[in-house]
Amino acid sequence: MKVLFVSDTYYPHLNGVYYFVRRLAVLLQEKGHQVMVLVPSENVHYSKEKIDGIDVYRIPSLPLLIYPRIRVPIPVFLQSKIKHLLIALKPDVIHLQDHFSLAEAVVSANKCFNIPIIGTNHFMPENITALLPFSYWNKQLENWMWSGFSKVFNKLALVTTPTEMGVELIRNKLEVKVVAISNGIDLDHFSQVGYTGQIRNKYSLPNKPTLLYVGRLDPEKHLEEVIYAVASALQKIDFCFVVVGKGVDKKSLENLTIELGIQKHVIFTGFVPDEDLPCFYRLSNCFIIASIAELQSISTMQAMASGLPVIAAKAGALTELVNDGINGFLFNPGDIDTIAGKIINIVGIDDQCWEMGNESVKQIGKHNIHHTVQLFEEVYEKMMATAI
Repeated sequence: MKVLFVSDTYYPHLNGVYYFVRRLAVLLQEKGHQVMVLVPSENVHYSKEKIDGIDVYRIPSLPLLIYPRIRVPIPVFLQSKIKHLLIALKPDVIHLQDHFSLAEAVVSANKCFNIPIIGTNHFMPENITALLPFSYWNKQLENWMWSGFSKVFNKLALVTTPTEMGVELIRNKLEVKVVAISNGIDLDHFSQVGYTGQIRNKYSLPNKPTLLYVGRLDPEKHLEEVIYAVASALQKIDFCFVVVGKGVDKKSLENLTIELGIQKHVIFTGFVPDEDLPCFYRLSNCFIIASIAELQSISTMQAMASGLPVIAAKAGALTELVNDGINGFLFNPGDIDTIAGKIINIVGIDDQCWEMGNESVKQIGKHNIHHTVQLFEEVYEKMMATAI
């Protein structure tokens, strides 16, 4: 079958949506399907390129003024461009990754073709409002964004989201069926086995107990809470905190470690290529995440597959991955003392770390990426059959 993914954000912008589409698209193509991706360009020109072996079509766009990393398709002749593209590509099914301007234009253009469209919701308003310099109008802005979401996704044949928490979040906003399908993870790629010495040398990582975070360094991730807790825990045990990723908060977080006098214990690696990432999990003792806006969290799943216990905020869908006291600990957002205590309890106690890490491996098995691919294949086939 021919599958067209549509997203308003994609490579080189590295985020959960890109990684979800890339994993799914590559594996679908390996199974003999033809996969294409439609996204905004990085400039005002139309283009086609190969990324990860997948054909990526880019629609001319402009940067969003309040957040330049997000690009918005240029509306002039947009409908015409999309119609010509759909005629040329002849997809059997269209899979939206959001409800923003490009997705809305595709839904509108599809009225002439009646191609079955499904959507996967990765959206939580906090991912956007947390980046804004003001908060007074956040609630009104969130309501407006959810209204736009309902307007577009109510026109689809089916909506998926990674977790049951995600289903509950959007079910009352939609009239169409909503089902939970995990983002999935490559369990073979992230495991407890592998040599880490070369990575320690490459990134100058000390050979001591390690607490790890992997992800964007943006406001909704609340990494400042973790750094305050790390400063407190360092008074009781010796360890290092490794922060993998980039984002708008990187400089302020680095300054905070200097202010607290713990800069020698906190390492900011910046962007890490995919081939190096599994080793960071393998050399670590525990993973931590304080984000309040997670519909699933790929990095947490990677950590679990690598045999790590997880310290996580009791927020979003993290409670579906972390069983408090079993494969890690949960904390109330903002509770610095509790975070520090949990760091000491896991990072400072080898037996606790090992036992909880083994539980993580057991629990992550149901999120095998190959199962996810199979479920989406079944969804696509059902939508195609219904459309005939």
